[in-house]
Amino acid sequence: MELAAIVAILCLATLFHGTLGFGTGLVAMPLLTLVIGVQNATALVAFVIVSTTIVLLRRNWCHLDRRAAIQLIVSSIPGVPIGIFVLTNAPVDVIQRVLGVLLIAYALYSLLGAPLFKARQSTWAYGLGFASGILGGAYNTNSPPVLVFGTLRRWPPNVFRTTLQAYFLPLAIIVWLAHGVSGLWTQDIVVAYAVYLPFGLVALWATHRVAGHIPVASFQRVLYIAVIALGALLLV
Repeated sequence: MELAAIVAILCLATLFHGTLGFGTGLVAMPLLTLVIGVQNATALVAFVIVSTTIVLLRRNWCHLDRRAAIQLIVSSIPGVPIGIFVLTNAPVDVIQRVLGVLLIAYALYSLLGAPLFKARQSTWAYGLGFASGILGGAYNTNSPPVLVFGTLRRWPPNVFRTTLQAYFLPLAIIVWLAHGVSGLWTQDIVVAYAVYLPFGLVALWATHRVAGHIPVASFQRVLYIAVIALGALLLV
């Protein structure tokens, strides 16, 4: 019964990730923690994130904005130690809540107000990538600035999803390997992942069939709603 619940939660998270290009941890972690505890949930979700990003990146490689992905990756690296410094020296709760308010305000403005400008210059990729690195180092939450960058670039859904995978994959692999070195790859984790994998691949196949028919405007609305959800989580 527990294994069936784990697979169901992971498939739900995979459907979310396959449709929007992110969100496996956002969906799976709160639910899995209730079933198997935070340590096992963290290790198992890392397995799923790595395989999901690889499949999505390989499937839609031709849609990748390579230049933007490289700029985001390179600029995020120096932000990580700054984020760690913020974590150990700054009032984390205050900064986290300010970020949550800004994300919600940005998404609501985009949903209800006039569309914002289109980010064409590389400085936006470097600036938001750097901010993403800071958030990754401070809160292990590096996706919000990258999501904002993707919406400012007006990426079509396929470009958005694929470029996010190229950005997330190196970090996901590093985290996954670190879990292995730390001894978090238990037999139960490997078995649960092996049982999930065929169902997860079916879920990704389903998102591929559905995602291609989602109008760009509808995709952007769902994306802004997801950004509001991220902001709300930061306020909790």
